[in-house]
Amino acid sequence: MTVTVRVVAPGASGHGVVRHAAAVAAAVAADGVVPVGSGQADLTHVQFTDALWGAGVAAAADAFAEQARVLPRPLVVTLHDLPGADPDPARDVRRCAGYRRVVAAADAVVVSAGHEADKARALGAVDPVTLPLPLPVVVPAEQAPGWAGRPTLGVLGFVYPGKGHEAVIDAAAAHPDRPAVVAAGAVSDGHDELARSLAGHARSRGVEWILTGHLEPAALAAAAAAVTVPVAPSRTVSASGSLLAWLAHGRYPLAAAGAYAREVDAAAPGAVALYDDDTRRDALVADALTRPGATRGPVPDWPDAGAGHAALYRRMVAR
Repeated sequence: MTVTVRVVAPGASGHGVVRHAAAVAAAVAADGVVPVGSGQADLTHVQFTDALWGAGVAAAADAFAEQARVLPRPLVVTLHDLPGADPDPARDVRRCAGYRRVVAAADAVVVSAGHEADKARALGAVDPVTLPLPLPVVVPAEQAPGWAGRPTLGVLGFVYPGKGHEAVIDAAAAHPDRPAVVAAGAVSDGHDELARSLAGHARSRGVEWILTGHLEPAALAAAAAAVTVPVAPSRTVSASGSLLAWLAHGRYPLAAAGAYAREVDAAAPGAVALYDDDTRRDALVADALTRPGATRGPVPDWPDAGAGHAALYRRMVAR
């Protein structure tokens, strides 16, 4: 059965959630599903994170509710950046209230990890569907960056608060050779001051800080290949495209042992090296700098995002 799905993901094309929507659309197109951006459709699939839908979670929920009234039904929503454990309790309360409104307006709720399903249930989702993030599509690498061949610790993706760059700088400073730290990506909008702070922190620790800025896919592939030690340092990330980007490029990162990293470790045994504290992290860094081949390997098997989403769409239409 051919199914037409309206895809809704407002925001800049480079944002991770918008890229996710595009990746899912491309994956389901190979499975008999026709993604469209407007017009009639058999159902709608919306990607929701409050940062993309409004200036604050209340405005974002308002915007979503308004769209939900006019979009083709059934309405599927994938939740990103789920609330439920914010260090600021008041912010967490506000975000939970907004996400509850989104859940209540949807016919089906999708999350990208098992621990997110628990959060979704707490927000009122009766039967959330877990569909893992797709592995990013990799293109051939372009010419190696100028810093290739030097000892480096690397972090892929946007620079934003909580990503963990400061901890990677500290790990570099703890090693006698003080490898450089490469932030392979752009600074998220509104966080230029964080980038300046990280550069200052690196200087204070005697560590070279290399901020690449935005990388097109071929340049990203070259950076991922050139980094000596890949690191996924965020403990609190809900579901991480950056961690999966390492795997898609055949790199096995050191990863802070948050809920999502543990799920990836269980799904792809041996593809990540988990650490719970700084001592373990620094030991893994030292080992990886002497055995760089340990962080390289074949791309692990991963669930087919296209098949999973297409099956959900067909179930929803059949209802």
